[in-house]
Amino acid sequence: MKIGTRTLKTAVAAGIAMLISETIHLDYFVFAAIIAILSIQETRKKSIRASYERVMASLLAIGMGAAMFTLLGYSPVTLTLYFVIFIPLVQQLKLQDGLITSVVILTHLYTEAQFTLELFINELFLIAIGVGVGLVVNMYMPTLDREIVRIKENIDRSLAVLFYDVAACVETGVYNNHSMMLIKTRDYLKEGKDLALRRMGNSIGKRNEDMDYLYFRMRERQYDILKRVADNAREITMVVNEAKPVATFLRRVGDHVNEQADASVFLQELEEMIEHYRKNVPLPTTREEFEVRSSLLNILSDVKSYLILKERYILLLKEHGHAREKRAD
Repeated sequence: MKIGTRTLKTAVAAGIAMLISETIHLDYFVFAAIIAILSIQETRKKSIRASYERVMASLLAIGMGAAMFTLLGYSPVTLTLYFVIFIPLVQQLKLQDGLITSVVILTHLYTEAQFTLELFINELFLIAIGVGVGLVVNMYMPTLDREIVRIKENIDRSLAVLFYDVAACVETGVYNNHSMMLIKTRDYLKEGKDLALRRMGNSIGKRNEDMDYLYFRMRERQYDILKRVADNAREITMVVNEAKPVATFLRRVGDHVNEQADASVFLQELEEMIEHYRKNVPLPTTREEFEVRSSLLNILSDVKSYLILKERYILLLKEHGHAREKRAD
């Protein structure tokens, strides 16, 4: 049985919070463990935000509960009226993450049937210990860098295979179904974006920028383009004279699918290829030849869009590196 990092952090936070609360003889000390458990979130930023909402909602619950119970008495009617007012107010103030802890605090007030300074201090300590321990424990986050690198390599490999398959189709006129490779690539892209977003959520006090996330966004748009390329490859049912150089070009692009590869050389070569075909290739003599050449032209046009996206990403990489150097200076 595999135990995840988040499970371990939850257990540790709950145990420490309850131990501290019990050691200093707080009433309802188990409640501190519950708050600590709720404070363990997927990212540090989410944890901080949820803790803020929990503290603010809890303070609001203590104030409203004390006032309403004191004025209206400790009765089910007062409790019902409290929830009618409190729940919409919490939603209006965007403190939804604090609703559960607020309800528990209210049950403490209701059970005691009186509001005293000792009870108020007890609840404040429970909140502070639970939130504090949860935040401290949740500051530890395992690095995601290796996972992100692995996903990027898988995506690059998948895109390269798509280029090789399309090249084979262009060269032979035999279509190879790309559906499984496209599904795998789509799954890699989703996983990569999720990991990059998690890492951004763990970056406290830093600019909300992540070149890996921009990489996955770029590859996502390229993936949409390559789906069109695969659709056009389906229409190639015969081999024409232009097939060999186009296939060779596609394989060369596939050979250079990696994050740092510069697309400018390929763009220049592609422009020259398209211009050559437009000026020098004779008109098709049959409808099938016309449709195949049209599909080839569409493939080259889409590959051009693919390469332009990569060229823009390389420029962003250079700008990002330059900006980091300036900040370091």
